[in-house]
Amino acid sequence: MSKRPYVSTYFSPGRGAADQVIGFLDHCTETIDAAVYSQTHNGIRDALIRAHARGVKVRFLTDDLMAKNRWADDEALESSGVEVKRDTQKGAMHHKFVVGDGKAVITGSFNWSVNADKRNAENFVIMRLSYAVKDFEREFNALWKLN
Repeated sequence: MSKRPYVSTYFSPGRGAADQVIGFLDHCTETIDAAVYSQTHNGIRDALIRAHARGVKVRFLTDDLMAKNRWADDEALESSGVEVKRDTQKGAMHHKFVVGDGKAVITGSFNWSVNADKRNAENFVIMRLSYAVKDFEREFNALWKLN
């Protein structure tokens, strides 16, 4: 891990990447907008549900095909009150990013799964660059509107 004021880098396997995502979500106080191809990590699911329970507006978009996976957490999120959409556009919704409070974004190859955290060589960055955060917010809003 390399941590600097505006960009921090994280890698897996076995280096606590999922814990960093969970910590990011647990620190959000206003909004969480997540576009994630595959969500099967129970700790991350629970962090999204905790955020919703404490009054954070959580919107979660996932790939329609991946949502059909029996381990996918979209239904658990939805039943807890989180706004969930499954992508209906042609091709895979292969994004893996989350915007927190309009101030920071996590993006990279890291899927929200135990395999990504414990077995796969994956990565992500947390960016606190306002122009990049705004770009990701625009992309998320466009995807949300399409679906």
